[in-house]
Amino acid sequence: MNSAFLYIDPASTSALLYIIIALAATLAFALRGFFYKVKNLILGKGFINSNDFKDTDIIFYSEGKQYWPVFLPIIKALENKGTACAYLTSDKDDPGLDYKSEFYGCKFIGNLTMTSVYLNKLKAKFVGMTTPQLDVMMIRRSKNVQHYGHIVHAPIDVFTYRKFAFDYFDSVFCSGSHQIEGIKKLEEKRGTDKKLLLETGLTYYDIMMDEVRNMPSIEKKNKVVLVAPTWKEYSITNRFGVEFFKNLLNNSNYDVIFRPHPQSYVSFPEIIGEIEKEFENEPRLSIDRQPLGTESMAKADLMISDLSGVFWDFAFLYSKPVLLLKTEFDTIEGFEGSELNYEMWEMRERSKLGKIFDENDITNINNIVTELLENPPSMQLQELKEESVYNFGKAGKVAANQIMEIVNNLNNN
Repeated sequence: MNSAFLYIDPASTSALLYIIIALAATLAFALRGFFYKVKNLILGKGFINSNDFKDTDIIFYSEGKQYWPVFLPIIKALENKGTACAYLTSDKDDPGLDYKSEFYGCKFIGNLTMTSVYLNKLKAKFVGMTTPQLDVMMIRRSKNVQHYGHIVHAPIDVFTYRKFAFDYFDSVFCSGSHQIEGIKKLEEKRGTDKKLLLETGLTYYDIMMDEVRNMPSIEKKNKVVLVAPTWKEYSITNRFGVEFFKNLLNNSNYDVIFRPHPQSYVSFPEIIGEIEKEFENEPRLSIDRQPLGTESMAKADLMISDLSGVFWDFAFLYSKPVLLLKTEFDTIEGFEGSELNYEMWEMRERSKLGKIFDENDITNINNIVTELLENPPSMQLQELKEESVYNFGKAGKVAANQIMEIVNNLNNN
């Protein structure tokens, strides 16, 4: 009697697992959306106001106020061309709600749950967002939207995004060639439709460069170290917590600014709360919660980070060194990097920005920092900046032109 054995390799198992997770999430949000639709009908609120921006071809969606600097340069560029657009947000404190222009409309559409219902009924030629995982997690494609674009808001490689971050967008407004390379490899591996991959750049750099140019001189008594980690599981704060800052401040003669990623307050509030409570009476440590970190970066002489895209901002805009935590990213499941078999861009280039440290250096981190402040390392920035970021300082205008071209092509088809 012959026996048959079914073998599924680990890569296939991983893919199947994420497909199951995606399907489960889709069902959950569909049921939740249906519940709120029924509730709104009963309360007389309806699904969506059919008059909301009905004559507007270009609509942007933002999860929160921290992303307004990404959209503002594009919106201003469209306004200068006399092209109308609308801005939807899930954050009632979003500064985009206060922006005024005859070519601009805006609306707070409720919390993230209500957002899924609203956006599912949206009608537009183009919808742009910074939120990844379209048609995988909360936000579903509307049958009345012709084109969805993902607007990248960090110079990082696609390795650090969660799985299927870009798969169901029609276009991605990329910051550099490394992102185009990574997305093409994912398309080839998965057999997904080829997206329009645009050489855009980073739109929020337009605003940051203006702020840097207009920043008044800053007086300070001590040298300043800015700690700006990512929000994800492998970050400095999630791996080492309060102890990292205790070691950093131990017998030090510099001040520390802690700038958590905005998503940290959502995904890991307990850890951020522990750090805030532990150092609430420590005059040498302050916490920066501003939408843009330009003031903190201007004050800082050194940045400590991990795989957060902000260390590129610090190096490219201020030409100051960084101290980066060594991260074995390729072992982390659930992220795009687990499927890509080439060296991550950050890993290839990060040594040009300063110095790398690992978990064995945590207890001695204050001495490492002191040495770097006293003897800053040489850096190789200008060529790297030109190679890595498209349209530095003018990406908003480029993105606006790209969006208008997409809309024009839709009109002609």
